[in-house]
Amino acid sequence: MKTNHNYIISNSKDLIDDVADIAIDNFRDKDRQFSSGKGKGVQMKNWKPFTDFVLNKLVNKAEIINGEALLPADGRPVVAIASHGPGVAWMPLAALAGKFFINNGYGDIIGGIYPHKALFLIPGLKGYYKRVLGTPTEVNTVDGIVDLLKNHEIGLTGTAPEGANCLLSFNDYVAPFRSKGMIAAAIKADAGICLMAHQGAESWNIRVNLPLGLNIPFTNGVKGVNIPLPPYRKIRHYIVLCKRYEPSITSNDLKNRTKRQSRFLINIEVEKIRAEMNRMTDEVRDLMKEKTVKFKAAKQQKANTWQKKVLQIQSRLFPADEAYG
Repeated sequence: MKTNHNYIISNSKDLIDDVADIAIDNFRDKDRQFSSGKGKGVQMKNWKPFTDFVLNKLVNKAEIINGEALLPADGRPVVAIASHGPGVAWMPLAALAGKFFINNGYGDIIGGIYPHKALFLIPGLKGYYKRVLGTPTEVNTVDGIVDLLKNHEIGLTGTAPEGANCLLSFNDYVAPFRSKGMIAAAIKADAGICLMAHQGAESWNIRVNLPLGLNIPFTNGVKGVNIPLPPYRKIRHYIVLCKRYEPSITSNDLKNRTKRQSRFLINIEVEKIRAEMNRMTDEVRDLMKEKTVKFKAAKQQKANTWQKKVLQIQSRLFPADEAYG
């Protein structure tokens, strides 16, 4: 485990040591197109102003588990499929990803995330995403993203495919995907896929559900709405879990298929990915509970230790009078 103030890399040290001589060294030697500074997106080190602001100003303690799954090893760029969560709950996730690359010497890798297009309607935000978070704004079709990945013009890209469904409350934390293009592009380009689940920023949201656990009819399980709040206060603890996902189909399986057949196969992978991300979210939630229990226990132990010290001081200042024993 690596620690840097409020930023923690978990389950990484041993993995980096074990893989370094195989995948990571091969990546450094043979795949320098990823770190050439050319192509769409920006070098990951350009994310630093964003990562520093989010992790220092908005989060007390942030942790990324298995961040190596984001690395474009074996000559394959990586497409990150992230849980959006309610409102801006995704922000620390993106910051942790950028911090992982920068802190581990991969800041020259070209990266860029795809946000919801509606954000570009806000004046100045499109330029910010393009300049700081490397959004390839000139590439906005599945075929364009496939070419971007196949030509090794970008080492890491990704999105949160829930899209506007983040404004709705479902039974599952990871809502149904509104955008499936990034997953389709990853499969067609035979890119690596990294799933990312998180917990911790739920306080930046107000969830208003129907009573008695009811769902709104004919809405695919909508049970309420999320009212996003600005990150008005620091969140105590935020955890991101990364896992590689290997789809059951490749680009070869989509060749000579009709659009309908290809869409059917991709939709199967989409549902499998969402199910896996919800399982990952449950893992992170359990981990958060475990860490909270340990934190409270440590706090209580610290308090008990202080109480003992106070009693010892009192006994020294006011020793018992044996005459009245």
